[in-house]
Amino acid sequence: MSDASDTPPERGWRAFPSAALRLAAINGFLLGLLVGSGASAALVFRQASQRSLVNVALALSGLLLLAALLGWLNRRRWQAAAWKLDEAGLQVRRGRLWRKEILIPRSRVQHLDIERGPIERRFGLATLTVHTAGTRLQALRQPGLRDEDAVALRDALIPASNTRDDVV
Repeated sequence: MSDASDTPPERGWRAFPSAALRLAAINGFLLGLLVGSGASAALVFRQASQRSLVNVALALSGLLLLAALLGWLNRRRWQAAAWKLDEAGLQVRRGRLWRKEILIPRSRVQHLDIERGPIERRFGLATLTVHTAGTRLQALRQPGLRDEDAVALRDALIPASNTRDDVV
């Protein structure tokens, strides 16, 4: 369930698809399992004499709780993100507590890449990378876009100078 703060108030902003939210939750859950497994192993195997069923149960429940919490937090983080394309360029808004808004003017776009990993393809998603000229970060890598949206954004952001044949 999403509350009113999850939807961007301004017109033109587009939320990321539900498949991206599911993938974010899965990624958070897997990260929680990875991080929590080390802490769980330390709890269970800290002293051989204290190894007991209670320690194992505590470790496993803590592991699952941490994984579920990170999955939920990652999904909530993605619910607050949005993007829009207008005459100024591509804008991406991220963050819940500390908001970050990125604007990539069309005039700064050098080239664009679309990546589709096996998990993204399974969910119908793609990652758009916008390489820019003369900026501090030089590229925006935005995962979680629907495949159709990534292709449409790539086509819309191609600089006008690149649409003509520039053969000498």
